[in-house]
Amino acid sequence: MAFLKTELKITDAQTEAWTSLAQTIRLNGETHNAMHLEMMKEMHDGDFFKKPLPERLVFQETHLESRLQQVKDVREDVEKLYAVLDEDQKKSADEIMLPMMGMGCGMGRGMMRN
Repeated sequence: MAFLKTELKITDAQTEAWTSLAQTIRLNGETHNAMHLEMMKEMHDGDFFKKPLPERLVFQETHLESRLQQVKDVREDVEKLYAVLDEDQKKSADEIMLPMMGMGCGMGRGMMRN
């Protein structure tokens, strides 16, 4: 997060929006890690595969819904920050933020150009 803040050249006037986004990203990371550990434990213990198919799907659906909410929370804070960035900062954000926040889709800007 410190790297992103430096790269974006966040000003004092932008600090509140930046802090909100940084907190959301940190909380999402903690939640995502906890969910991942829970899922891995169930897989390792074999408990997941002992559940009937409908329960396994509910388990997966719950995790996907949680992840979707995390993305929505980040998007909300990104929109608030983006609104106070200047054009150069927006350009930098467009190029570096998504992959750095752990939300890249596997296709960086370089891949999109090819």
